[in-house]
This record gives sequence, structure tokens and C-alpha cells, in this order.
Amino acid sequence: MAPPTGPRASSHASRPSLRGTRGGGVGKRRGTPRTDRDGDISMDSASAGNAPTSSTAHSTRGNRGSKGGRGARLSTRLAQNVRNFVSEQDGTVRNVKSHPNKVTLKIHGLKDSKAASNSDGGLRSLLDFLERKSSKDRPIALGRGVIRGDHVWLKVNPADAPHLLRLNGFTYAGATLTIEETGDSIPGPSNQSTDGTEPKPSETKDKLLAVLASRYNVEQKLLDLSALGTDQTLITMGAFETKALAEKSFKALMRLTATNHHNAAEKEASIQAVTIANNDIHDVGEVYTLATTLPRLRRLDLSGNKLEDMSKLSKWRHEFRRLEELHMVGNPVAGSQQYPAQVIDWFPSLQILDGHRVRSPEEAAEALKAWFPTPLPCLPSNLRDGGNNVASTFLRGFFTMYDHDRPALALQFYDDDSAFSLMTSTTEPAERSYHSYSRNLELIGLRNPSAHQRLFTGSHLIAELWARLPATRHPSLDLTEEWQIDCHTFPSLADPTGQGLAMGLAINVYSRFEEIDPTQQLPGTRKFSRSFILGPSKPGAPHPYRVISDELTLRAWEPQQTPTVVVQAPAAVAPVPTPPVTVQPPILDDATRAQMIEELSRQTGMTAEYSRLCLAGAADWNFDLALKSFQEKRGELPPDAFARPA
Repeated sequence: MAPPTGPRASSHASRPSLRGTRGGGVGKRRGTPRTDRDGDISMDSASAGNAPTSSTAHSTRGNRGSKGGRGARLSTRLAQNVRNFVSEQDGTVRNVKSHPNKVTLKIHGLKDSKAASNSDGGLRSLLDFLERKSSKDRPIALGRGVIRGDHVWLKVNPADAPHLLRLNGFTYAGATLTIEETGDSIPGPSNQSTDGTEPKPSETKDKLLAVLASRYNVEQKLLDLSALGTDQTLITMGAFETKALAEKSFKALMRLTATNHHNAAEKEASIQAVTIANNDIHDVGEVYTLATTLPRLRRLDLSGNKLEDMSKLSKWRHEFRRLEELHMVGNPVAGSQQYPAQVIDWFPSLQILDGHRVRSPEEAAEALKAWFPTPLPCLPSNLRDGGNNVASTFLRGFFTMYDHDRPALALQFYDDDSAFSLMTSTTEPAERSYHSYSRNLELIGLRNPSAHQRLFTGSHLIAELWARLPATRHPSLDLTEEWQIDCHTFPSLADPTGQGLAMGLAINVYSRFEEIDPTQQLPGTRKFSRSFILGPSKPGAPHPYRVISDELTLRAWEPQQTPTVVVQAPAAVAPVPTPPVTVQPPILDDATRAQMIEELSRQTGMTAEYSRLCLAGAADWNFDLALKSFQEKRGELPPDAFARPA
């Protein structure tokens, strides 16, 4: 595939061909180039090392030779229209709104100062100067001023105006400033002819569209933007008077390219190749808008520019994913050793580099496909696991044991490779029990060493952590309105026996539990979510499956909402002035009580009846108190209290 070339029509014979000229940059070089705030294109005109052809150079000198005459004035006006057109397209210049409570100042002298050569005409440095000089008594901040003709127009607060007017006659950058208050409104951008010779912005737009039309080859679907610095129309318009203006002129061309089509599909079909060869480009950031305007470009020619190394091309690293052909002959970077490999890596669809095939179409298609992540499989929700009810059985046993016997739970379902983490989202006093263990990366930072220390791995370490956390009481899983549970199969887990891959389960749980605030000893509730990944156990484990990952997320602790108030009747002899208030413990459902009776019987050896009496007595269904009471009075219990010899 040949490199993209310019139109072959005879009307374009005077313009340099795609590769025939190594000179003809976009603007004049004036020592070290300045950068404007837009930080865009570095497209200077013909430099000493990149000289245009003799005919072109003669034409350029003829145009510049009329400085001070009508041609120079017209060029300046055209350049101003280019500025206004680009600014209006970018949305950076708008009609100045009226500010009834502000004073308008008109400042003369900026155009005569040394700062006038700055990329913004010296406006920002002037405003900084005025702020600094007027802020002796109190700080004064100035908004955005505008340059209109030979004056800077500025809206200020009435209280600030006297301080700024005192600077009238000050010297700034070698020029004397004249500052005066005016009742005139700030003029907008020039939009009409004043003497019959100044073009309107609409005429400027038409000229730029004409440039694009003359450089478009419909047969090759090629937009030829090579050697823009030699284009007589752009030179006459003053598009290269400054480096910043040259950059903005390219932006204007790109914006018109984008808006000259009805939709993106039509633009993509019309322009498949672009050449910006011989434009004295030092960094593709200078012409970055090409990538945003034509992101699906197929062929691109950057030949004859000044790209020194791959860093000068890096801003396009994630752009032009459909680019099939690239030419960079004549750039210093093309001689580096890493150049071919990096370019091939950065542009996944690239098949032709500097005229040499580097990929087949099939290889390019595979490389492009690899750029996009493989979507996760969409798996159905289920709690059956093929009818074995693994998830339901696991959850019932897990939360009962977590409330009553955490060490046994850790040894039963966790092994040396199991991981546990918890996360809190608040910093309230009730969260103190969890703060030092919380792995909320948003608060502690991903690179904080504690983020790694708070991932607890191994059953013994997990059991040790659980012992430090407050006691909990979860509702029975028979109360379906209290639980939200989702489960699906989790493929491609490593089989612990080393026999390939295994299937696991991903379980997500959302519910609440009761918890005593250890700082105030007050009962309350806390909502939580918990995510488990279950997989097959290692040989010799007590259960066929194990917890591979356990992530606990805790919501804010809330005190018990409406405590029950019990008012004792007044005594017959002396009335009680202040009736005592007692808080009743949470009411437990029958299923939860049955689980507590079963667990107490298992740990003590008592019969179910004696376990129920122990829990319902002074312990008032507090499992820990019932267990403690049993240990204290074990010797007083009759033999029939035990299901087996104690």
C-alpha cells in the first residue's frame, strides 16, 4: 500500500508534493518558541533548516515586504478574525454580559509594552501586575479582561476601582499605562467590515473551508494538510503571525472538518487518510485535535517533521485504534532502535509502517481485540447448587456459630489460605472496635502499608481477630424478610488437589445483627453485607468446602429505637416519685431460641429441657450468661439434667 499522497489535480501543481519538500513549516521561527495557555500545536513557519522552495520563499517575502502598508494591516485584521473565529468555536469568548454593580475600566498601553509579544498578548501578566500593585491596602482579585483594539477592558468592583485608578501613569513592561473609568460597554469581537476592506468572521470561515476543500482528494479520501506554512491563503490571513495563532488555526481547521459532515459515520467514510507532513511538528500534542476529530483514521503521514523520540508521540498512544498505515520517514525518532516495536505496540491495527508490512490483517484484528477487556460471564442467581443446597446449609451453620462459637467456626470452614477483611465507612465512637482493622481503602489509601496488613489470612489469625470484635446476634434465616441473599456459581477456581480447575460458589448476603456498643454498653443494631467465595476443601478437611474469601462490610451502628418502659405501681405507704425505667432485651423468635438451646446442649451435655431452663432463667436468653451460670452450678445439677454422663 502506497503512502497517502496529495491530490494530483493540475490546479495544485504549484504546491509541494507529499514528500518532495522537506521545508515549508507552518510559521516563522523566532528563537525559542513561546507556548500559550492552550498548549497546542508547535507549527512554526519555514525555518533555516527546513527552507521552502525558491518560488515559495519568494512569495512569502513578497507578502511580508509590505509591512506598515495596507497589506500588513489587512493581514493583522485577518489574523484577529482567525483569533475571534477560533475563540468563538472553542467557547472561550462570549458576549460580555452587563454587570450593573461593577465599574468598567479602559486601559491603554499594553500594545506598546514588551509583554505584547506573549501568546495571549500580555493580558494575563498585565492583570497580575495590576493585582500586585493595587493590593497594598487589601487584596484585590481581577477577573478576566478582554483586549479590544488598542485597549484592555475590565469590569471591577466599585470599591476596587479607586485603587486601580491610582495606577494611571505607571510604567509596565516599558510602556506607560493610561487607566480611566468609562461608561461605554465593552465591545464584542469584530464582526463586520468597518472600511470595506476588513473581512467578516463569516468570510474567515469561508476562507478556511476553501483551504480544506482545495486540499481534499475525493478519490483517495485524503485530507492533505502537508506544508501548511506555504499555503498562500493561510499566510494572507495571518494565520502564522505567532506560534499560538498557528496552533489555533490548526484547531480551527479541525473543528471545521468535524462540523462539515452530518454525522461521524459520514466523516469516517469521507476522510480515511490524512497527511500532516513537513509541518515542523516537534510533538504530536501540538496537533492532538487530529486524533479527537478523526479517531477512526486509517492512514496517516507524519513524514518530514521534527519528532525526536517516542515521548513526542506518546500523546497518541491510546488514539487511532483503527490506524492501518503510518509513515514517519524524516523524523529523528524513525532512526531509534525501539521505534518499530513501540509503534506496533501503541497502534494495535497497524499493518504498514514506513512502507513495510509489520502485521497481517488477521494479526491486527487479534491485537485490536486484545486491547478490549473480556467481559465477565453473566451467570444466573441461584441458591440450589444443583439441588444440594450448599449455600443455604452453609449460611445457617455459619451465622449461628459466628454468634456463639467463632473459634470453632474458623477452624471448621477456614484454612491457611483463607482470607478475611472488614470495612467500615464511618468514624463514629461506636466504630472504635473496628477502626484499627477496617480496610476501607478510600480512607486509609491503597498504598498505605496497613492496607496489606488488614487482609487477615489463615484460620488462626482470623479466629484471633474475631475474638476481638464485639459479640453479635443475627436473626434466624427463617425470617426471610430480614435477609437478602444472592448466590451463583464461580468457575475456574484452582483445585486444591492440583487436578486442574474446580467450580465454586459466590454468595452475597445483606442483613442486620444486634450488637452491644462496648463504649456505652447500650444495645443497638447494625446493617451489614458479607461476600463469600466457597471452593472445594483440601484433602483431610472437616468439610468438603471451605471459605476462600470473606469480606464483611459494616454500616453505622444504631441504638435501639423504642425501649419498653415499665412503670411500677406506687406502694401503699409511700409513693415512688420517679418510676424506674428498664430496657427489655430484644424479643427472640422461636427458631432462634431453638438454635440457642441446641447449641447450649451441645456445649454442656445437658438435655434440651435443662438447657431451655438455663437460658430462660436468670440469663434471660443471653447465651454467654447461661453458659457462665452452668459452669458455676454444674455440681448442683442432678444426673438426669445430662443426656450423657457429665
